[in-house]
Amino acid sequence: MAHIRLVSVSKKYYKNRPLIPGASEGEEEVIMALDGVNLEIRDGETMSILGPSGCGKTTLLRVVAGLEKPDGGYVLFNGEDMENVPPRDRHIGIVFQNYALYPHMESQQNIGFFFKLHDREDEIPERVHAVSKIMGIGFDKLLDRRPPTLSGGEQQRVAVARCIARDPSLFLFDEPLSNLDAKLRVQTRGELKRILARYATTGLYVTHDQYEAFALGDRLAVMNLGRVEQVGTYTDLYYKPVNLFVAEFLGVPPMNTFRGYVNDRGGWSGDDFQWPIIRPGLEEGDRVVVGIRPEHIRVEESAHSVPAVVDLIEPLFAERAKLLYTKIGLTRCNVRVGEAFPAKVGDTLPLTFQLDELHFFDTRTGARLG
Repeated sequence: MAHIRLVSVSKKYYKNRPLIPGASEGEEEVIMALDGVNLEIRDGETMSILGPSGCGKTTLLRVVAGLEKPDGGYVLFNGEDMENVPPRDRHIGIVFQNYALYPHMESQQNIGFFFKLHDREDEIPERVHAVSKIMGIGFDKLLDRRPPTLSGGEQQRVAVARCIARDPSLFLFDEPLSNLDAKLRVQTRGELKRILARYATTGLYVTHDQYEAFALGDRLAVMNLGRVEQVGTYTDLYYKPVNLFVAEFLGVPPMNTFRGYVNDRGGWSGDDFQWPIIRPGLEEGDRVVVGIRPEHIRVEESAHSVPAVVDLIEPLFAERAKLLYTKIGLTRCNVRVGEAFPAKVGDTLPLTFQLDELHFFDTRTGARLG
């Protein structure tokens, strides 16, 4: 197994900047793919890396694998600096988004290619047999077939088998399920979870899918613009986001957020409504973003309820619930209710916010207040 640490890791890319007034032709623009990343992946845990497209997730994985060289900082495996250690000597197994199988080789040859490359061909039959048992029923029928004759799900299974055949100290997954349909994704996610639990090997799982992230990861790291915004369990990040980005990114649907200020009565005022109570310690005129999850809004009359018009209704069949897309004036607000709740588009409903479930963020920095 492996204990992984990234210490102030940075990675720059360069591209030609468009010609603008005052800029010379060919002037280069620096893009920080990784911007001083500090991250610890504990021995035997799976860390999910979650974030929007272009946030640096895949670059981080490639730096850990040794496929990209960082411009600054350190990558440590069990305390050892990996700066001069090539990928082949890092004892890693990688599953890529496009599976990266050799199309002219049968599945068993793909699985055993690492051993052939290292003059250990005598180990291949035993390794292939052992991996076939682990991968489950029907996998042995894929061994004599080439990738072009396999479905996406079958190719993914072969790619995972090739990864674990090496008996790595670190599993690296780069959005391996993104090309699969919904049913196959759920099934394969279960297989991956079983394999990760069986081996208790350290893992790094890159994805943009929140369900995959918390289903497969022991902890999550949310990235944005090359930086790690917050690390913790899904519960930690969901109920106590460290900043506005994490609050608005995590959750399906995400947290409702409303921009406003502390009024002269010690309450909060926004564009379309106000609350009489706000977190202590704030002063009149402070610009504050208030957030609340859709499930923490009740549809009921109260002293502080606000009227909202139903704009759209989305059924959530699996959860026996429905999502009401509403507007408070011009401000959008999502509300989660039970599947039997009687509502239709155009209805005006009284919304009451659970005051103990409110979140407050600094408008300028986005940082959590309290």
